[in-house]
Amino acid sequence: MQPQQSLKNLFLRTNGLIRIKPKVRVTDNYTLSLVYTPGVGHICKVIEKDPDQLYDLTITGNSIALLADGSKFDLPRSSKMIPNLEAISALYKAFYDVDAYPIILDRHIMTDVSDYLLVMDNLSTTYKTIVLIDIEDTLASQILTAVENANLQCTVIISNSHNLREQLQDAALVKATLDARAIIKPSQCEQVKKAIKTIDFTNLPTYLTITLNKAYAQGLQEIYNNKWCHHTVQNTKPETFINKLNDLYIYGEVAYYNKWKSDHLLQNNDFNQNALELHKRYNGMITIELKFNPRSLEDLYRIYETSYQSDELAQLRQILIDDPTKLREITFKKNYAAIITNGTAILGLGNIGPSAGSPVMEGKSVLFNALGGIDLMPICLKEKDPHKLVRIIKCIAPIFSAINLEDLRAPDCFPIEEEAVHSLHIPLMHDDQHGTAVVSLAAVINYLKLTKKNVKDLKLVINGAGAAGVAICKLLHGHGIEDIVICDTSGIIYEGRPQNMNNFKNDLAKFTNKNKIQGTLADAVKQRDLFVGVSSAGALTKEMVKTMNKDPFILALANPVPEIMPDDAIQAGAFIVATGRSDFNNQVNNSLAFPGIFRGAIDTRAKEINLDMKIAAAFAIADSIKESELSTTKILPGALTAEIPANVARAVAIAAMKTGVAKINVDPEKVFDQARKLIMEGNLPAI
Repeated sequence: MQPQQSLKNLFLRTNGLIRIKPKVRVTDNYTLSLVYTPGVGHICKVIEKDPDQLYDLTITGNSIALLADGSKFDLPRSSKMIPNLEAISALYKAFYDVDAYPIILDRHIMTDVSDYLLVMDNLSTTYKTIVLIDIEDTLASQILTAVENANLQCTVIISNSHNLREQLQDAALVKATLDARAIIKPSQCEQVKKAIKTIDFTNLPTYLTITLNKAYAQGLQEIYNNKWCHHTVQNTKPETFINKLNDLYIYGEVAYYNKWKSDHLLQNNDFNQNALELHKRYNGMITIELKFNPRSLEDLYRIYETSYQSDELAQLRQILIDDPTKLREITFKKNYAAIITNGTAILGLGNIGPSAGSPVMEGKSVLFNALGGIDLMPICLKEKDPHKLVRIIKCIAPIFSAINLEDLRAPDCFPIEEEAVHSLHIPLMHDDQHGTAVVSLAAVINYLKLTKKNVKDLKLVINGAGAAGVAICKLLHGHGIEDIVICDTSGIIYEGRPQNMNNFKNDLAKFTNKNKIQGTLADAVKQRDLFVGVSSAGALTKEMVKTMNKDPFILALANPVPEIMPDDAIQAGAFIVATGRSDFNNQVNNSLAFPGIFRGAIDTRAKEINLDMKIAAAFAIADSIKESELSTTKILPGALTAEIPANVARAVAIAAMKTGVAKINVDPEKVFDQARKLIMEGNLPAI
């Protein structure tokens, strides 16, 4: 890097300073199973049983949320603060290896300090240190007073200085709270910061790494002296952490990784143990990465110092004010999305809470990046009330180019998605509903090719009226299947059923089960061609399968244990069996859909992800297998088939433009080509 480089030039050259990078390579279905399902389910259960494991098995131990609202500069749109957030995130990463995930707060929604507390309290399930930057002084004082008197499960720090030395002192404070796993009040933060300020920063950049380490050590020691450290590290000497930081400066981040146990990974087929080994080694599956590579930290120090002196961040903000279309060209907003859950319906584990659900969000982040090139921030919120949850999402949405909702319980997920879609006008999708539905439709399309059956003659039974069941029902009905019966825990759903109904089931009953069949699942499956299970393990028996029509298709999608095991279904007469498991044939894996759907939606800056885009994605997935290659054991392509996300992205982009939800027109072939290059070459050229 040349000495004349500056933050402004870096932004203009690299489209922002940071990206989100997976710590692991997803090389095949086995490693996919360790990062995501079924292996990640075990990590969730470990954390549910022992919440302290969150620090060791997820990104929590080394990650913070970095917030800004534009109030210090009285900006009309707070998204113009993105350059400031990226600059601080890059600084924390380069000098202290802290992963700082940027969030822009919408001041037009946040009416008072209570909204700031609400957002920070909800973020605290994953991010135990939260830093607010460039907050207006009166508001900052009010926030700190409120935090001092509140019972937040996180440390809140306000960093308002544009003096580089003071920024590095704040970074040392952040690093110390993270490694001590400390949750301390603002008054205690000031005490720690006072200790850090005893270190002489005046001669920087001379002996830069020594000074940084001393500042961190001073802060860490102050926390330990006051017994503010978390109980899980109280017996760990501060010198251990200080030596690790020394190792970082000398050897790089690899020194942080834990060693493998010699007799575990890849030496047996124990998904649970190997997934646990993987998560312990890496302390989470994703990390922040710089888009540029300074020759030395001293060079980087000079770049920051020069840029701060000339107030280049203000120049960047002015560029964005003068021309808002530049926002996606010079910052990482173009490719930055969020995955949001409240932990109420994690995999097949149910309402285990947002903290225990964190590993699933991280695993999904890895897949979004590996298969779609999208930088995804995992956000696990405490809030259960649908309307409050949407309010929080709206408060934190301005920085994101898209949002994936994940593992929200039914029926709450329906109004959450509907309200959020109508409020935000960016691509937003609840993947458990629509991702599963899209891949299921792709499987049905290829089933029809194999059997030569007519879609309008198919008789479908769906077991499970939750998020996925409702979405599958609507999508398959939209594709032409007219005879549909749905079951829930109370049996067959029919219009006028007196028990266990809600508005969403009532809506389904209006166009399904026209003959008003009543009874149990055993009654519902009789003379059916197609079974879709999004329910629970063992719900479908061999005896039930024997009562179905000739050559039935069984989609047993409960995870990690399906409604019926494939061998049992085949023995009972099933023609094709698909599950959600990567260790069986015909995996209905949402990763076939969501990377390409979001890639196509983001590249066209779509206002939403509509029905036509989902159907286009399903056909792109189905048509990825030549008809000559279709078989009962290959009804769907493999989840890691390289061309799938590119095919889906192109199809979705075309549908977005045809239906008028795209904000820009792009060449679909360029979307396809660049998505394919991303997968094969690991970089994403600008569109």
